[in-house]
Amino acid sequence: MTGHIEDNDEHVLEEALEQFIESQLWGGKSDIDELVRQYPQFEHQIKRRLRKIQRINALFDTLVQSDDSDFHDIQTEQKLVGQKVGSFEITEMIGHGGMGVVYLAHDTKLKRSVAIKSVPAKWRTDSNTRVRFKREAELLASLNHPNIAAIYDIIEQDESVGYLILEYVPGETLTERIAREPLTLEQALSIGQQIAEAVSAAHEKGVIHRDLKPSNIKITPEGRIKVLDFGLAKLSITEAKESNTASPRPDRVVGTPAYMSPEQACGNETDHRTDIWSFGCIMYQMLTGQLPFEGETATDTLARIIKSEPDWEALPKETPSNIRSLLRRCLEKNPNRRLGNVTDTSIEINGTLRRLQTEPTARLRRTATILSVAIIIALLAIALRFLPEARPSSSEIRLVVLPFENLGPVDDEYFADGITEEITARLAVIHGLGVISRQSAVQYKNRKEDAQQIARKLGVDYTLEGTVRREQPSDPNSPMRVTTQLIRASDNTHMWAEIYSGDVGEIFRLQSELAQQVAQALDITLLDREQQALRFKPTENLEAYKYYLRGNDYNYYRDWAEDDYRIAIQMYEKAVELDPTFALAYARLSDVHSHMYWRFFDRNEERLALGKQAVDRAFQLDPHLPEAHIALGHYYYHGFLDYERALEHFAIARKSRPKSGEVLSWIGYVQRRQGKLEQSLANFKRAFELDPLCDYLAFDIAQNFMMLREYPEAENYYGRAISLAPDSPDFYAWKARLYLRWQGSTEKAMAVLEEILQNPKSGENAWVVHTLIDIELFDANYQGALDRLSLNPPDVNDQHYFIPNALRYALILEYMGNKDLSVKYYEEAERILENKIQSDPNDARLHGSLGIAYAGLGRKQDAIREGTLALKLLPTSKEAWRGLNRIEDLARIYAMVGEYDLAIEELEYLLGIPGEISIPLLRLDPAWKPLRNHPRFQNLLDTGK
Repeated sequence: MTGHIEDNDEHVLEEALEQFIESQLWGGKSDIDELVRQYPQFEHQIKRRLRKIQRINALFDTLVQSDDSDFHDIQTEQKLVGQKVGSFEITEMIGHGGMGVVYLAHDTKLKRSVAIKSVPAKWRTDSNTRVRFKREAELLASLNHPNIAAIYDIIEQDESVGYLILEYVPGETLTERIAREPLTLEQALSIGQQIAEAVSAAHEKGVIHRDLKPSNIKITPEGRIKVLDFGLAKLSITEAKESNTASPRPDRVVGTPAYMSPEQACGNETDHRTDIWSFGCIMYQMLTGQLPFEGETATDTLARIIKSEPDWEALPKETPSNIRSLLRRCLEKNPNRRLGNVTDTSIEINGTLRRLQTEPTARLRRTATILSVAIIIALLAIALRFLPEARPSSSEIRLVVLPFENLGPVDDEYFADGITEEITARLAVIHGLGVISRQSAVQYKNRKEDAQQIARKLGVDYTLEGTVRREQPSDPNSPMRVTTQLIRASDNTHMWAEIYSGDVGEIFRLQSELAQQVAQALDITLLDREQQALRFKPTENLEAYKYYLRGNDYNYYRDWAEDDYRIAIQMYEKAVELDPTFALAYARLSDVHSHMYWRFFDRNEERLALGKQAVDRAFQLDPHLPEAHIALGHYYYHGFLDYERALEHFAIARKSRPKSGEVLSWIGYVQRRQGKLEQSLANFKRAFELDPLCDYLAFDIAQNFMMLREYPEAENYYGRAISLAPDSPDFYAWKARLYLRWQGSTEKAMAVLEEILQNPKSGENAWVVHTLIDIELFDANYQGALDRLSLNPPDVNDQHYFIPNALRYALILEYMGNKDLSVKYYEEAERILENKIQSDPNDARLHGSLGIAYAGLGRKQDAIREGTLALKLLPTSKEAWRGLNRIEDLARIYAMVGEYDLAIEELEYLLGIPGEISIPLLRLDPAWKPLRNHPRFQNLLDTGK
């Protein structure tokens, strides 16, 4: 057969492959050569599928199960019943599995029941089994959790006989419970949460169970879950490297087939994610009453694990969408895409249980409300006739500190800004007071509106404003005069006014007294810890403090440009040089180093080392400094994507700064990287309430909604970001891209960009220009795209992508059919990217783009290698946002080199989870043109109709 394969032929090929695979799985002798001869154009696809079959066959040959087959001589073990082991009288055999036999025994010393586990006789001479048995005791001893059965002792009578003395757990196994009667949704979730907490506790100690299944889970009569049988457990890779613990032989597969992860079944290296897969299988079974992967034999079951998807329609209709999504993430076949932390399952289930438990109460309350609403309305109508107009009561008074006006020389501007920031920070620690963040307040610097108008916009009850000037402006050492006033917004009443005058060295006393005056005027009683916080004096060296304030000016109030950060570093370094005990300045210095690294201004290990050195010094000087915890959170987050440590330190800082929009937003950023978009969104919204004029918070909320594919909400918040910062080109570019993702409308996208193109500087913005180029491409106006690119815009270079213009030229020329010229640009892009990789070999962005360049040059294996490496360097389990970009890169590479099924597989995955890819975008982008005649791709597009 030669020439083009018709759609019908391709369908026939698929059927032939399916028959061949089924035959192979059941031991048939299908002729491979004959299949290839029938479909020579599909030789590559056939061989790829056959490699999978050969791998499956290899699995079956190496499968080892701790199942009944390992206990054929179990009758010989009955001899222990009635005997005594130490002070324990054995009464009956109650189970077997996990490489051991379990008995019920009576502890004659402590008068309690215990479980005793011994090694079956046929394995006692195996040194590897004995080592593993002892290891189980060591692993269990390291775990202490109410949902894990405890170990009491180990008795070794001689070299071949050993016994574990374990907690006896009465009750039924989860296997028995599932078989007895269907579980309700709440019962399944409650059990699942306890299992997750047990496994999470094990993982925290570096222990992986590897044989998690219902028969290893007991339910006590009180309803407590106990996870048993760590006989197949192992240490995590990190822990194992630090111990001499024996592991099962690498050529043996251990576990129970129905609950095995694909990588475990393959005999590959396993980590904590294999337990997450097993947990997903158990949750699915509890909810549906059936296994997600079930066959008549172990061979058939493993084939289904590797090849098939669970029947998601079998989940009860009342299963919440977040639990459905959680199960899908637990049962991802690729461990890099699987849920990365079992703790997340516990958190998600706990939140769902709380909602389910409160819904009946809420319904009752609604009923009571309906029954009494007429009475309430009548009473309110009577009351309103006689009561004066009053503001609804609130547990929190909201206040904004407006930027203090500098009435002196321009050189004192930083001092006025510093006074504003420090007073804001001191007031923010007072309970009952909601202080608007500095980012929103600074919008009113050099304001034209009066205090009442500003208060109305910010939704605050009071404004604090002031002026700063020197008594003798020409003398930089003359006393400062600070005039302040507190204004009640409702009626524009001046609550009090105060004038402070004195040497600049009295600035900390001024800040403290001012905050106390505000609290007194608002009738807020200060707690002891709040009074201590108000008296905080960061340094005794006034000159050092001036440099610190200048550092803040460049760190917070500029454009986040590389030069601003470098100047901020110089200012902070000068501050700590003048006062080596200035902990706050060290913390801020560490912050800037971390941001320099994160924004790719200076991405090297030395930059991170400087950040760590500075924050360590801050902790030495003040172990409880909240800003030091914030700085250490940035270090772990920006330097290493170590989310757990970052969140730990942000949480500590939040205890001291409970209403800090800054801390809330950073928690939100970390959660977004973890893929916890809903939690991230909630924190962004809370931060936005405290910082309602912060354009970037509105933008970040929009980004979350966009990834969740809640496009109308995203449109709303992109609009709010633009209204807050109408001169910010990035916001327009992203809103334009929203219309491409949401509606596939190049017209709407272009209309958004035309608004910002009136600003000449927008032409220098990479995202604006490259979005314009994309619009031309999506409209198939390739010459128009080249014309825009010929204006030489900046390369796309942010945390998500590095795309040199040469690569864009190459792709556009290839879409136009000019292969010869496109090769020239692919080669130029190759040189650029290879040079960059030499200096930063771990930058996943570079490898993804290089893979695309190699694909354009026909270097198929090199292209796939680079795309795969990019995803390995930044998997979604490590980075749930940027990791998706690398999956898209790999899909593009597959499409370019003719691996259409693999490309579609990646796209299907991307469409099944939150992210930027969308059906309208797949229809528009010429990158996917090679896939458009593929039935599987057409089906994918049809789902978006």
